[in-house]
Amino acid sequence: MKPQGLARIHALPERLANQIAAGEVVERPASVLKELLENSIDAGAAHIRVDIEHGGTRLIRVRDDGVGIHRDDLALALNRHATSKIATLDDLIHVESLGFRGEALPSIASVSRLELISCTADDDSGWKVVAGDSWTDASTEPVSHPKGTTVTVRDLFYNTPARRKFMRTEKTEYRHIEDVLKRAALARFDCAFSLRHNARQSYALPGASSDTEQSRRVARICGGAFAQCALVLGFEAEGLKLSGWIGEPGYSRGVADLQYFFVNGRMVRDNLLRHAVRHAHDGVVESGRQPAYVLYLELDPAQVDVNVHPSKHEVRFRDARSVHDFISRSIRVALLKPSVSGADASGRVPGAPPFRPRPAEVRDHMVAYQAFHPAVATRAAPGEKPLGEVLDHVDRHYVIARNANGLVVVDARRGCRRIAAERLGAALAGGRIGARPLLVPAAIALGAQGADTLEEHAVTLERLGFDVRRIAHDTVSCRGIPAPLAGGSAEALMTALVAALAGVDSRGSSSDTLLALLEDIIERCDLTAGWSWDRAAMDEHLRDLERLEASGRCGVGERVWRQLEVDDIAQWLAGPDRLDGDGGVT
Repeated sequence: MKPQGLARIHALPERLANQIAAGEVVERPASVLKELLENSIDAGAAHIRVDIEHGGTRLIRVRDDGVGIHRDDLALALNRHATSKIATLDDLIHVESLGFRGEALPSIASVSRLELISCTADDDSGWKVVAGDSWTDASTEPVSHPKGTTVTVRDLFYNTPARRKFMRTEKTEYRHIEDVLKRAALARFDCAFSLRHNARQSYALPGASSDTEQSRRVARICGGAFAQCALVLGFEAEGLKLSGWIGEPGYSRGVADLQYFFVNGRMVRDNLLRHAVRHAHDGVVESGRQPAYVLYLELDPAQVDVNVHPSKHEVRFRDARSVHDFISRSIRVALLKPSVSGADASGRVPGAPPFRPRPAEVRDHMVAYQAFHPAVATRAAPGEKPLGEVLDHVDRHYVIARNANGLVVVDARRGCRRIAAERLGAALAGGRIGARPLLVPAAIALGAQGADTLEEHAVTLERLGFDVRRIAHDTVSCRGIPAPLAGGSAEALMTALVAALAGVDSRGSSSDTLLALLEDIIERCDLTAGWSWDRAAMDEHLRDLERLEASGRCGVGERVWRQLEVDDIAQWLAGPDRLDGDGGVT
């Protein structure tokens, strides 16, 4: 880059600053709707009506019956960083509202034609303001309007043509809007929602106060099949509360399209929470399938930072490990003992019989192997293989090996994820991820929304080493996958890719974002699906793990292998034939 000549520092024009902010807040019509719905919910609305035209590109109108905006504050509401929801640093630390940055309305107004009408309980009439180049230029005028607020957004991105070209078809944009409304309806059962698209009613959801009414709304949004087989959760422990619905062990889906997680009423897409749910389903949901859930986590607002990203999809917990373990334990208890899913918030089931190892079941193998004490460092002599020689495998999941100290149990799936993450990171650092062509292209049905998602992220997929082409309304053809992921099935990788791309900006991503995306995909897949599970393949895996650990790049995360020394085995065999609730030998 050429150095620029000396230029004076100056303040950006207000409208340009708002348009820059809009690049973070307003990605598509659904982003606008999300921000407006959050404002309506924060205003205490009991009914929210949404009207859209042409997928929201031509019109988005949100009307609520909330407290309204004072006449003198209407124009100020269009000013950047103007908000009624925080006033002090303490308010920011204990955020309990959904929208609080004060960026949404001015950002939206900078890339559309925005009209704001509101009426409070004390007003004799409503007052209207039309956004101009500056909030100081906006003037109010009286209009007829019931108590509440109406925000009308027309011609989104009319003044930023470069942004309009990223808009997809009307049907695609509508599906994104529909998803936003569903999430809002699941977040606030006490509020009624309606959605009209091109003057046709799409949704009419009355307020739901009783358990029966809430279950009915879940069935309307998530489908009757999920509602019929969903387990109801209710766990509390140490300031944490987890509630909601989760599919029973026999219920799963091919795509991650039915996964909703709310933290203090805020819909989030958080890797830690997703990992906690997947960890609880380890051995319960078969590889390549996705659990289905609608979950609500409540905790002290001071214990979670919601101000991580402008779109507020991400959160950060002060004690992430405790949150992860609480969620994972609670769901695990619900899945293994549904009849007492709400009995004990700590994750233990009072009076329940102890788990007994049954070699035929993967789930119980995991519990049994986790029962042993943490392994001490392997005392391997120079030239020896720390992870030993392969003996056999268990359920095409665990590799059993023998070294000088005893037995070694290796979780091959976790090991493959760790190795793939390291290789992908190295490839990204080198600027290119090699692709491995498939001998026979795989046609994979992902649903229309899944196919839309992959098509929108075509540039990102190419950078990641995927060769994917759309061949039908709901089907893609996979012709190649990243070389480090060659052990996984194409179908499982495509399904994981669709889920991981949710919320990712299709306009391009940094290397760090791409690596995080790949790690998310890895977490969702069984990379041993294509293994032959012969001795040579397992031996190569152990040697790869040894090289990774010797390089110091093994990273942190779930335990991949555990050493069982002779004394450990003897103690286990001599002890009582049962395990306590934490998986420890008693």
